[in-house]
Amino acid sequence: MNIIHAKAGKDKLILEAVATQCDEGINVYLGGGEKSHIGCVVLCQPRPSLRQDGTMSVTASVLNVVGHKDDGLAQPLARELCLASGQTVVVTAGVHIDGATAEDIEGFLELLAEITRQIKEGLVRE
Repeated sequence: MNIIHAKAGKDKLILEAVATQCDEGINVYLGGGEKSHIGCVVLCQPRPSLRQDGTMSVTASVLNVVGHKDDGLAQPLARELCLASGQTVVVTAGVHIDGATAEDIEGFLELLAEITRQIKEGLVRE
């Protein structure tokens, strides 16, 4: 089992992730902001593209806790890791800032790119 820790940002604009890569999948918890919690779960499975052009795609399933929008961070992370690894990926996410602004949300999306990079770098490839 391979465990990867990733962290980006500071103060209230911070994301932290712990990814566990097992033989046939990756499980990630993504939290941050002022209050980490569980706001959604995203499951991505790799599959051949429906275009039948030899490329890979993913099928994503999303479960949100009522009133939460954490899938805006969890889905892109799960999709990217699924495509990069060719494995099933589960991301559980909970990121919260009271009264978040559009700038805060954009900041989290920028931090997500760094978190994704760190996790991808830590993956064990066969």
